[in-house]
Amino acid sequence: MKRVLPAILILTLAMLACQATGLTPLSPPETDSQVPTFSAPQPDSVNPILMNGSLTSLYEQVIPGVVAIRTESGQGSGFVYDTEGHVITNQHVIDGASTVEVAFASGFKAYGTVIGSDSDADVAVVKVDAPTEELHPLSIGDSDILSVGQTVVAIGNPFGLSGTMTLGIVSGLGRTQPSSQAANGGFFSTADIIQTDAAINPGNSGGPLFNMNGEVVGINQSIRTDSFNQVTGNAVNSGVGFSVSINLVKKIVPVLIRDGKYEYPYLGISSSSDRA
Repeated sequence: MKRVLPAILILTLAMLACQATGLTPLSPPETDSQVPTFSAPQPDSVNPILMNGSLTSLYEQVIPGVVAIRTESGQGSGFVYDTEGHVITNQHVIDGASTVEVAFASGFKAYGTVIGSDSDADVAVVKVDAPTEELHPLSIGDSDILSVGQTVVAIGNPFGLSGTMTLGIVSGLGRTQPSSQAANGGFFSTADIIQTDAAINPGNSGGPLFNMNGEVVGINQSIRTDSFNQVTGNAVNSGVGFSVSINLVKKIVPVLIRDGKYEYPYLGISSSSDRA
């Protein structure tokens, strides 16, 4: 069943980042004079990357695990999930593809097989046969502890420019996206979506969104825009991008690897008004 999005919300999902070849601390107690006093929050731990070269160190640490994905109809991004050759990307990147080429940062390329996909969360798993030295699984973070204003980094393959790194912040949390899942004439929504202003462009889809510890906290998926390139028809970045939260991905991917699909439980109420 196909969903139809309202025209007023122009949301580039499947095409966003697939480029067609040719998408607090609590308030402190007041003093006797009723003048509030404040102290800077202390970090829980020292960030090893920031202590060791900041963004350059982050990039060098994670880039071996970021891949570019090409199909007959377009291109996107992805990342290495484990040493068994499982690569994570968006479902819309590989949708309908009979051939999936995975290109590693080292220059090594291999054909992959789609072994599982979930169109509702827009997550897919591609299995590649690659040498052990090419498989560099990325560290997986915890998207539940993200905060608005936190610095994040996106790395991917925008416009075919593999290994491109962009910087931004978490602009919002708990956003929702329309889902293709439907029941009794109604459509569900995919929740727990991260909003970011890190530049995401056609070809970034499926690539990782990192925190400053080099941990994957989301999969870059789409942008919202009302501007499009007059020549290519590609969406123009507006600073409003969306990523599937990694905690949602952590629930889905093991099931996709095992079963090839993910079934969503749901509870609903329906009624009828038959009259005699």
